[in-house]
This record gives sequence, C-alpha cells and structure tokens, in this order.
Amino acid sequence: MAQVEVDVSRGLPCFDMVGLLSGEVKEARERIRVALRNAGIAMPVEKITVNISPAGIHKVGTAFDLPAALGIMATMGLVLEESLERVMIAGELGLNAQVKPIRGVLPMVMEAGRAGMEECLVPLDNMKEGMLADGPTVMGVENLSEAALYLGSGKGERAKQRRNALQKAEEKRKNGRQAREEKGPPDFCMIQGLEEAKYAAMAAAAGFHNLLFTGPPGAGKTMLAKCLPGILPPLTLQERREVSVIYSVAQRLEPDRLIKNRPFVSPHHTASPYALAGGGSVPRPGMVTLAHKGVLFLDEIAEFKRATLDILRQPMEEGKIFLAKGGGSFVYPADFMLVAAMNPCPCGYYPDRNRCRCSAWEVRRYLSRLSGPLLDRIDLFSPVRPVPLQALWEGEKNDTLTSAAMQERVLAARERQKHRYAGTAIQANGRLTGREVLQFCRLGFSGQQFLEKATEGGTYSARACHRILRLARTLADLDESGEIADRHLGQAVCFRQTEILTGI
Repeated sequence: MAQVEVDVSRGLPCFDMVGLLSGEVKEARERIRVALRNAGIAMPVEKITVNISPAGIHKVGTAFDLPAALGIMATMGLVLEESLERVMIAGELGLNAQVKPIRGVLPMVMEAGRAGMEECLVPLDNMKEGMLADGPTVMGVENLSEAALYLGSGKGERAKQRRNALQKAEEKRKNGRQAREEKGPPDFCMIQGLEEAKYAAMAAAAGFHNLLFTGPPGAGKTMLAKCLPGILPPLTLQERREVSVIYSVAQRLEPDRLIKNRPFVSPHHTASPYALAGGGSVPRPGMVTLAHKGVLFLDEIAEFKRATLDILRQPMEEGKIFLAKGGGSFVYPADFMLVAAMNPCPCGYYPDRNRCRCSAWEVRRYLSRLSGPLLDRIDLFSPVRPVPLQALWEGEKNDTLTSAAMQERVLAARERQKHRYAGTAIQANGRLTGREVLQFCRLGFSGQQFLEKATEGGTYSARACHRILRLARTLADLDESGEIADRHLGQAVCFRQTEILTGI
C-alpha cells in the first residue's frame, strides 16, 4: 500500500512530487493548487514536497490527489494529523475541489483492511462499491471541505455523516443511471436437436473443461456457447469477490453490488494480443482476466491471429497470466473455461463436397491457424451438424432438455468432486495436475488396456492422455459412478477425435 508524505519547509516557493510517478500523478500538483484555492485555502508560500512511497514502485492514476491535498492542509493546521492515522484515503480532485470517482476502490478497501486500517475515505460515487468489501468503515465525500470536516469530527458525528453520505449516494444513484440488471444466459430448451453437442457442453460445465465446437454456418455453435454459462454452478461468495475486484480495476463494476453471474467474455476475432492478455505501462486486465471463473468464448477461432491464440497456452495450463513490462512483472488471475467455435474450412461446408468449394490446400492452411499445442489443451471436440427442418417441427412437440435440468446434473457432479477433493485446492476435474490425475483417476486393468490400445501409435501426447482421464472422471461423475468404467473412457476418447482439425 502506497503512503503519501507531505513536508512544508522554508525555501524558494515550489511544489514537488516525487516517488517514481507517472504523468497523471505529477499533474496532481496543478489540480491540488487550484482545488485548494477554490475551496478558500491559500497554498503555503514555502517549499512543498510530496513523497509517495515506496519509491521503487511506479505510481499511476489520480487516486493520490485527495490524500496529498489533505496532507498539505494538515501542515497548515486545517486538519489534525492524528485524524489521518489508520485511514486509507483515495480520490481525484477537480478544479472546483469536487472529489471525483476513481477505479479500483474495491481492492483498495480490501487491502486497507489487510493492512490494519480502520477507516477508508473515498469519493461519494465509489462509497457503495467500497462497502462491498468486508473490511474497514467506508465514508464517501463529494468535495474537499467535506473530507476535512469528516476528519475533524468525533466518532458520533462521523457515524452521522456516514449515514447522510450513504443516503446521498443512494439518491444519486436513483436519480442518475439505474444499475444495469444482469441478464441471464439463454436456455438450452431454445435449441432443438444437437443432443451430442448439448451433452458435450454439460460435460464441459461439470468439470470446467475446454470445449471446441466445429460445424457449418448456422448449425447452432454460437447459440450453444451462449447457453453454456446457464448450467455452470453459481459463483461462491469468495469467487464473486475475486471477479468483482477484477471488474473494479477495469471500471466495469456496478457501484452497489458484487458480480452475480459468471463472466462470459467474447472478444472479436480482430482483438490484439494486448487486448487478450492485458497491456499498458502498468498492464490493465485483458480479456483472459475478465473471463476469470467464467467462460472465454472465441467465435470463429480460426479467424484469430495465431500469435494472439498462442497467448492462451499458459493461462489454460496455470490459471494465471504472467506479464513482463517496463514497469515490472505482473501476475493476473486467468482461470477461465475456453469455449470456441469454428467452421471446418474457409467456406464452412467441408467435408460436404457437394457444397464445399475449397481446395485441400486451402482447408489445410485454414486449419493450421490453430497450433498443435493449443489443440492439445482442449478437452472436448464436438461436431455440430445441421438439424433437418422436419426435426425442428417435431422438436416443438417433444420435451426439450432445459438448462435447469442440465444444471441439476452438473451441480450433482460438482458435489461429488467437492467431496473427493476435500482438503485440497482442487475445485474441478478439469484443474487436476498430472500427479493428481494418477491419484484420483485410477483405472482398473481393463481400463488400462483400453486406454493403451486407444492411444497406441503415438496418436496422443502425455498431456492429451491426462486430459482424457480427467474428462472420463467427469463423465463418471455425471453418471454418478465412483469408478471410471470403459464406457466413460470410450466417450472421452471419442470427444478427442480431432481428425477434422489435424489434416485431410
């Protein structure tokens, strides 16, 4: 946690800010100078030095405006220095001395609690966001005068001011833009047929496995992917806080509530590597981080640049992404489930030679955009075949499997995994490591022979074999089976059939 120190001493009048600061932090000098003047406070005609420590860490953002201004006021006797102890202060100052909202208040308040702070002083617009953290008392202020008044009050008066600020923040939210209601995903009952693809989606959700749909245009690949979040288990309170912290830093969090639904992030195929991984002098969360604990959906995955797709290889294995920039090294969470969809060729109709007009070379070139290491990290490959028109009419008369029914099976499978992995950090079969696969996915003699025969000839890598075992474990959980049977291994091997993607 950064600490703002202010010193006013004799010397030529100047205002310096030090501590490895970015441009927007250094510009705070002018904002503070004008804000104090417009608040009726004359700046000391002395040498003012503001140090933001630790000096070895690059500082960015406008959150240091308010603590620096209050520090200057404390040197002038307008704010008691004792009132600044064990208080986290953050906020941007306008030229009219108004305190403007900033990003990342939720993680700031959480970190303040871990650092032993008793109170947090933040912009009024960020007050309800800060109160989402289970930590110190949060107070929101609209201007510099309110901040000084709050710090100079006793405990009883502070409690009254907090109640008034909370009421003001609620009225401001109601009079302004209403909070956006999070809409749930579409229901699987809207999709007629495609039972094999639905089962693949249910297996992926039950074990948090990566999934790739392949098929011609209009077959239903995108619709299947959009329905999938509706059968995933609800976020736990801890997961909601994790995801909300990320969205707070990215300025995508509603001001008065934690994220409720699992993220569903679908970048366009023109997204750059920086948009996917995160970028900037101090990298902001990219798409892989915004999809943490949720679904990263890559529609038309073969249209993405190969260099962009290869960024996914590390987070798919480790659940986090490592970024090295000029300002230092950063680690962001990226534990997502990859769901992708693609056509089998540029025109989309291969291997139907009655409709496909692509040459063998064009098909190979199109499919080669997905590297072997990336395909090796995908657990399920599900073909999506067009449903005949007659089947659509018949489907309206028949009962179609709903998302609620599918989620019930997914939750039952996850409950089995919860009991199996009790006392460990494992949350789903799809996150088992190689050593854990050998421990929790044991096969009988028949199963070992079956897998050896299915993988003979070097068709599958060691990683692919581990993924087959993890998927078979999930399929057994869906069947409420304590042991992995040969039929589960057979299904898992069938879901690994990638001939359509590896050549002609």
